[in-house]
Amino acid sequence: MLYHVVLEIVDYRGGGSVIDKGMNYLIYEDKSDITFKMFNELVSSGSPGLCITTVYPQKLKKMYGMGEAQVFWLSDSSGDKETLSPTRLDFEIARVINKFIKGDKEEPIFLLDGMAYLSLENDYDKVRKFVKRINDMASMNDATIMVVINPSSFNKETLAMLERDFDKVGTAEELSGVAAPAPAAPAPAPTPAPQAATTPHIPSPSIPTASDLRIAAPTESPVDIPVEEEMELEIEDIYLIHRGTGTLIQRRTWREQDLIDPDLIGGMFQAILDFISNSFASDQESDFSRLEVKGYIILIADGQYISEAIVFSGKAEEYLHKIMGDIKRVLRDNIKDIEKEYAGVLGSYDGDVSTLRGTRKALDTLALDINKALEPHTGKGKIKLSDAERRMAQEKYNKALQAGRSRQYEDALVAYDEALSIDPNHLQSLFNKAVVLQMLGRVGDALTCYEKALKINPNDAEIWGNRGIALRSLGRTEEAIESYHKGLGINPSDSALWSNMGIALRSVGRVKEAIESYDKAISINPNDAGVWSNKGVVLGSMGLLKEAIDCYDRALSIDPGRKLAQRNREIAIKELEKRNQK
Repeated sequence: MLYHVVLEIVDYRGGGSVIDKGMNYLIYEDKSDITFKMFNELVSSGSPGLCITTVYPQKLKKMYGMGEAQVFWLSDSSGDKETLSPTRLDFEIARVINKFIKGDKEEPIFLLDGMAYLSLENDYDKVRKFVKRINDMASMNDATIMVVINPSSFNKETLAMLERDFDKVGTAEELSGVAAPAPAAPAPAPTPAPQAATTPHIPSPSIPTASDLRIAAPTESPVDIPVEEEMELEIEDIYLIHRGTGTLIQRRTWREQDLIDPDLIGGMFQAILDFISNSFASDQESDFSRLEVKGYIILIADGQYISEAIVFSGKAEEYLHKIMGDIKRVLRDNIKDIEKEYAGVLGSYDGDVSTLRGTRKALDTLALDINKALEPHTGKGKIKLSDAERRMAQEKYNKALQAGRSRQYEDALVAYDEALSIDPNHLQSLFNKAVVLQMLGRVGDALTCYEKALKINPNDAEIWGNRGIALRSLGRTEEAIESYHKGLGINPSDSALWSNMGIALRSVGRVKEAIESYDKAISINPNDAGVWSNKGVVLGSMGLLKEAIDCYDRALSIDPGRKLAQRNREIAIKELEKRNQK
C-alpha cells in the first residue's frame, strides 16, 4: 500500500527556524509542507541531508529544491534504486540511515516523513523501537532528526508514548518560527442566478471509502491492574516432555528476558526431567505432582507418552490450593488432546521434534485455560487479565494487523476474534475488526463492534466517526449525523469528521449546514482536495456554478489527477454555458 501525499506550496514567511542541530524533533503537521521547507533551509545552509518520504523524490525536489540531499521513496513499488520497501525496516531502511548518520560528514540532518505508512506496514511497537534506536544513534553522532507526523493518524495515547522518545515536540509552525495562518473567511456567496426550468444534473459527492476508516496502531502493554495478594501467581514456562526418551518437545515461555540466568533455567529443567524420568522408570503415571525450585512452584502431570510441567512464580499458596482441581482437569484434558492427535508419532517416537511442532499451539491453549482458572471474573463483568494473557492478546492482535496488511481479511477477522476471546475488552481489536468488516461490506456487524467499543471507551472521536460512516451506509443518516456530532464534541479539530458530517448533511438536503461543515474542515486542513470537491457539489446543487467551479479548481490544484473533481467541473461549466446562452 502506498500513501498518496499531496503538497501545496504556500507562502513561507520565515522568521528563522528554531531547530537546534544535534537534537531530535517530533513535528506535528498535516501535510509536511512547512517541515519540508525547514529541512530544505537547513540543507541549503550547508548541512548534509537525508529524507525518507512517501512523496515521489523527483516531485519533492521539484517542489522544494532539497539541494544535495539524498531523498528515498517509501513504497512497495520495485525497480527504483531510490525506493525503500516499508516492510524492510531493520534491513534496507536502517542500513541507509546508519550509513548516512555514521558517515564522515558533519552535522547531518535526517527527515522521516512516513510514520503512519511504516506503522501500517509493520507492528507499531517495532516502528517505535526503530525510531528510538535512530534517535540514540543520532545523539551519539551529533545528527539532527526530524520526524513529522499527522497527529490525526494516531490516537492520543500513542502520541503521548511517542513523545517520550524525542528531545523536543511541537507543531511545524512553532518550530519554524512562523505563526500559523488564520483561516480565510469564506467570501459571501452572490445571489443565486435564476435556475432554468429543467433540473440541472447534480454530480455525486465523493463517498467515504475504506481509506476514510482509521485503524488503531498497537500501543504498549496496558498498565498492570492492582490485584489482591493471593492472585499474585503467573505462568513463567510450560515444558512438554516425552516420557520415554526424556526429550524436550516444546518449551513455551512468558519471561520478559528469557535465559537471563541460564543456570536457573537449566537447573529447573533438569529437576523436572529427573522427576519425570523417575516416574517413567517406576512405570507409573502420576496424577499430579509438585516441585519447588529456587522459589518457583512447578506442577507436573503425566500422560501415557508425555508429561507437562508448568512453572509458576509468585506466592499464592492458599489460592493455588483452592483451584488445584481446575488445574488438574485442564492439564489432564490438554495431555489427552495432544496424545490423541499425535498418537501415531508418540507411540514410536524417535526424538525428532520436528514431527511435533504443532504442539506449540496446544501449549498456548493450555496457558489460556490455566489463566482462566487462576484469574476468575471479578467486578462488573470485567476480566482481570494476567500479564501472560495480555501478551497473548497482543500477539493475536499483531497477527491480525499483519493479515490485514496482506489483504487476508478473513484471516484477520479470525485473529481479532482470538484476541477478543482472551480479552473481550481489547479495544484495538474491536475497533480494527469493525474496520475490516466495514471494508468487506458487513456493515451491520461492523456497527455492532463499534457499539461494543464505545461501551469500553465512549470518549474516542475516531470510533464515533467510523460509526457514523457505517450508519450512513445503512441509510440511517440522521443517526450518522448525531454520531459525527458526538465525535466532534470530543475532538472539534478533526477535519475528517467535519468532512463526513458535510456529506451526511448534504444527503438529507441540509445544504447550508453542509457548506458550514466543509468550511470547518477546510479551515483545519485547507489541502484536502476531497473537501473542496464536495463543497463544489453542494454549491452546484444550489445553482452557484461559478463558486462550484472555483472549488473544483482548488481541488485540482491540490490533486491534478482527481477525476471526479475534473468531471464535476466539466458538468458545471456546461451548465453555466447553457445558462449564459439564455
